[in-house]
Amino acid sequence: MIDVKNPHMRIGAVDKTLMHEQWQNLRDVYRDLVKDGFLEECQILAGEAEREDMVFSANQTFPWLLDGEKVFIPSKMRHLSRKLEVPFYAKFFLDHGYKELILQSDHFFEGMGDLIAVPMGNKLFSGYGFRTQAQVLVEVSQLLNIEIIPLELVDERFYHLDTCFLPLDPQTALLLPQAFSRVALDTLEETFPTLISVPIEEALNFSLNAHVMIRGGRRVAIIQKGNPITSRFLEQAGFKTFHVETSEFMKAGGSVFCMKMMFW
Repeated sequence: MIDVKNPHMRIGAVDKTLMHEQWQNLRDVYRDLVKDGFLEECQILAGEAEREDMVFSANQTFPWLLDGEKVFIPSKMRHLSRKLEVPFYAKFFLDHGYKELILQSDHFFEGMGDLIAVPMGNKLFSGYGFRTQAQVLVEVSQLLNIEIIPLELVDERFYHLDTCFLPLDPQTALLLPQAFSRVALDTLEETFPTLISVPIEEALNFSLNAHVMIRGGRRVAIIQKGNPITSRFLEQAGFKTFHVETSEFMKAGGSVFCMKMMFW
């Protein structure tokens, strides 16, 4: 790392050889899911020089299906170095036939890092407080023509919603309660019949930054190694779980969910 944007980051701490190995291993899990027929394809977006956080591809945009039309909202990132990543992801979606929806607000919005859909559901939840600002959510909701449920984040270690909240389906979600305000917790308790708390030790090991997917009745989860309790919850919920090592990326504040972007 060359700078510090969150409490997990340590300048110069990354083992680049191990980092590339870990990235390739995660890529191979997605490629195997394509071979297995669970996913349709796996595309790799080439990195750009001096865009060191570009690997965290969940943050620069939010893609969506709006009345059957493929659309995306480019993010308005809080940090200047991350603002420079957005045009590369915008071009990717434009090249794939997506319509661009532009935010007029000057408030920050950090894509799928803070705006999360419930698998098999029709709800969007947004974290705010550290990166995304609450004021932008009305406009995002209007652009996507869907209600967005705001959740205030209160622990800077969990600066994006995807680090502390993992919805499994419309009935069940995993979370770290202390990452949320009391009002946010009340909202989650009213929304999900089953809320499951994970230990903070596992949340700090990015267990809630797992990537869960449901397709054709099959459930798959990809999760950072060393999270036995969270993994057990996933397996009990019917997910086939793949364990990967992302330690070098966790030093920059992200794991599996941060390192991918799903699209149609």
